[in-house]
Amino acid sequence: MQWKKCKNGMIVFLLGIMLLMTSCFSGPRAVRVELPDLKMAQVTQAFVHANVIPMTEPDMVLENAIVVIEGNTITYVGTDYDRIPKSADVIDCSGKWIVPGLADAHVHLLFNSLDPLLFLANGVTSVRNMASLTDSGRDDTRFAFNVPLEFRDSTQRGDVLSPWVYQASPIHEARTGKYFDRSLYLDINSAEAGKRAVQIASEKGFDYFKIYNKLPRTAFFSVVEEAEKFDLPVVGHVPHEVAIEEVIEGSLMHSIEHLTGYINPFGKMKFSLDRLDDYAELSAVAGIWNVPTLEVWKNIVTPDHIDDIDSDPWTRYISASNRKIWSGSINSFSSLIKRKVDGYSILPSEHIKDFELIVKALIEADAPIAAGTDSGTLNVVAGTSLHKELESFVELGMTPWEALASSTSHAAECFGKANEFGSIQAGFRADLLVLDNNPLKDISHLRDINLVVVQGIPYKQSELIDILDQLVLENTN
Repeated sequence: MQWKKCKNGMIVFLLGIMLLMTSCFSGPRAVRVELPDLKMAQVTQAFVHANVIPMTEPDMVLENAIVVIEGNTITYVGTDYDRIPKSADVIDCSGKWIVPGLADAHVHLLFNSLDPLLFLANGVTSVRNMASLTDSGRDDTRFAFNVPLEFRDSTQRGDVLSPWVYQASPIHEARTGKYFDRSLYLDINSAEAGKRAVQIASEKGFDYFKIYNKLPRTAFFSVVEEAEKFDLPVVGHVPHEVAIEEVIEGSLMHSIEHLTGYINPFGKMKFSLDRLDDYAELSAVAGIWNVPTLEVWKNIVTPDHIDDIDSDPWTRYISASNRKIWSGSINSFSSLIKRKVDGYSILPSEHIKDFELIVKALIEADAPIAAGTDSGTLNVVAGTSLHKELESFVELGMTPWEALASSTSHAAECFGKANEFGSIQAGFRADLLVLDNNPLKDISHLRDINLVVVQGIPYKQSELIDILDQLVLENTN
């Protein structure tokens, strides 16, 4: 299969994000690693004597509980041991904790072939892939995942060892400037073009319609109207020509990514701080999902701190060529600030407190939040970055259960798949984590992974790491 082989504020945000999405993705031919097949499923399995956190009610724990799986589906959760089928393969989870597999609501599967395994090794069993390649980008050798819809379908058939992928469309944007990448962006410059683009995305089978910074106002409203007809969620950046209050008050987007609309990452808030609580409350009422991706903003740093990510051992699975691309892109932002390019005044990492103020307000307002990381871009490593994002949420005011929900039950709602995954109940997909310690006591215990159950197939974390190490060895010799 082929997937295997403003004014000033607006201008600055546009240029920054375009650099993020294009210079970050430019570079040498991608190394395409053939991912292993998913192991054959046991017919029936029973995970017994576990502390189960089903994520159906806040802080609920089922003690000495059973989770029964048939194929890739959960068939029973509870404490009636008479419900264990005689033919079941019994897995003793005494002293362990079982939670749903985690979900990352904003990732980019593009050029690192190892990302699916990095996700799984860190307990991430579902991802929302937030960009696709255009038809002209299918042969672009920069990218390892050049047929994303086919890859999505392969994950959902259980053909490959990977998280379950939900796939956004290519990025819809007005084509102006040298940073328009034909492999990543589709030119949408009118209401009619927006309407037709939605129809095409729906026909192709994308799960979400992705919009971006320079989408014209007329095209935005046309997209929103047409997408509603096709039941196609509109996700992405709040366009510069549309005010955040319009989006929130009209419930015009399904999810707002990166806190766009609220803040200019290389400058200031887009409104007076005394309005922040109002906007957070409006977001809660509207039910619009917010995906903050604090991790990407924390990692746009000064040149002397680019290699700080080496303190995380998972960084060893990012190739030297990818690291070089990331470093070049991060350096470019510091250069723009040093040259006093109009609008560039500060790096996101240097005013991360502003981003955190927005997240705190959203948490206090009980606005919908799903955890995402922007992994695949700018020093954001797949899998491990999600744990950091959840730990940040707790530091900013979430309880451990709420942080876990942002990457399980609430994330499933954000994905529009709350009846498929995100909680442990009969009829749901059997994606689970077996942990050595209680994450409701300390959210960092989500890192204490014993087993990752992928569509009903249990893998030891050490087994997944061995697969990663072997693939790295095979592709460096």
